[in-house]
Amino acid sequence: MRRLASFIFLILLAAGVWFGARWFAHRGEIKATILFDSAGSLHRGDPVLEDGVQVGRVLRVDKIDDRDAVTIRLSREHRRAVVSDSLFSVDKHALNVSSTFAVGSPVEDGAILHAREDRVSRWLARHGGAVKPLLDKMRVKADELIDRDFAQWTADAPTWKQQGSESLRAHVDEVRQRVAKAESDLRAADKAEEARKLKERFEKWLDEVTR
Repeated sequence: MRRLASFIFLILLAAGVWFGARWFAHRGEIKATILFDSAGSLHRGDPVLEDGVQVGRVLRVDKIDDRDAVTIRLSREHRRAVVSDSLFSVDKHALNVSSTFAVGSPVEDGAILHAREDRVSRWLARHGGAVKPLLDKMRVKADELIDRDFAQWTADAPTWKQQGSESLRAHVDEVRQRVAKAESDLRAADKAEEARKLKERFEKWLDEVTR
C-alpha cells in the first residue's frame, strides 16, 4: 500500500513538474484566432511569418459555421507582430501576417480577428514588407514638412499679432483649415492615430500663439 501511495505521489510530482515547465516555457506568449472564409492548406504546426521571419505557429484549424478559425501562438519576442488591423494571407503551408499599413494596438491573449480577404489585402499581406522602406521614407518626409510648417507658422505669429487681431484670426483660420485637411487625409488612409497626434499638436500650437 505504501509503495502504491509513493508511486502515485511520484506520478503527481512528475505531472506538476511537467506542467510547471510547460507554463514557464510558454510564459509571455499569446494566442489569437483569425477567421478566414477558407484557410486553404493550413494545418497544425505551420509557421506564422512576418516579412519572411517566423513569429509563431499554427496551433489548430477549426470549422466555425462556414468559416475556418485558425488559432495561432505568437512567441514572446514577437507578441507584437499581430495588431488589431493586421493583414493575413495563406501561402501554401504558412500564414503570412503584415502590419506595414496597420495602426491598431497589439492583440490581447485570446483575441479573435477577422481576416480581410479581398485581393488587395491578400497582396499587401504577402508583399507589404517590400514596400515598407518606401513608406517609412515617405512618412519621414511628411513629418519633416509638417515640422517645417509649424516652425514657419510659429515664426510668423508675432507679425500676425502686430497686424491686429483680425489678421491673427485670419491666419489662424487658414492654418486650421490646412491641418483639418491633413487630418482628413490621414484618416482616409487608415492613420487615425497619426491624425489624432496632428490635431493635438495643432491645439498645443494654437494655445501658444494665442496667449
